Amino acid sequence: MAAAVALLSLGVPLGLSGQEGAMEILEDASARYGDVQAVCARFVQTLEVVLLDQTNRGEGELCQRSPNLFSMRFSDPPGDAVVADGEFFWVYYRSINPEQVLRLPLDPSRGGLDFYREFLDGPREKYEARLEGREEVTGRETVRVALTPLSPRGYQSARVWIDPARAEIRQVEVTEENGSIRTVTLDEIRMDPDLAADVFRFDVPDGVSVVAR
Repeated sequence: MAAAVALLSLGVPLGLSGQEGAMEILEDASARYGDVQAVCARFVQTLEVVLLDQTNRGEGELCQRSPNLFSMRFSDPPGDAVVADGEFFWVYYRSINPEQVLRLPLDPSRGGLDFYREFLDGPREKYEARLEGREEVTGRETVRVALTPLSPRGYQSARVWIDPARAEIRQVEVTEENGSIRTVTLDEIRMDPDLAADVFRFDVPDGVSVVAR
């Protein structure tokens, strides 16, 4: 973290510190989460579907627990959910297709929508990284880091906005393989909160069919 704080306090253009500076910032954030078992936050998501020239917005509550539990439940649109229960990955967009839920096998080698794990766990082995500058996100000054996967990870590229004072991820932007751009902004971040037993359980609604892949 000292390297990132020094860059900010001295006013050094972040783009000049290159790959190593970007990696130090990612690793500082990784150390911050190293002893954290669970994280919850409020989120706002925008999904720009380039092929359809369409942008969708949603918000709700996001939680994760190491090593492979994840929950993204929407209050708007209500009922939408993406859940990893440790065995399967459930995707239910009630607002789009209320009669069908997608069930995928969980790939333990990837973080997927669990971007804490995806972007902070061993970044040197996964990405080429560069610093792009500073930007305020949810009232906090952040450092923006661009990431290009060194091997296929299910998306083209990503950006993460990290608050260097707290070593917290505040925003993530993922350019998916089909060109769609998903941006998730976090606020009210809580470390190791008390979680109900059913946070990472997905119950298939009555009348909804399961499509397994």
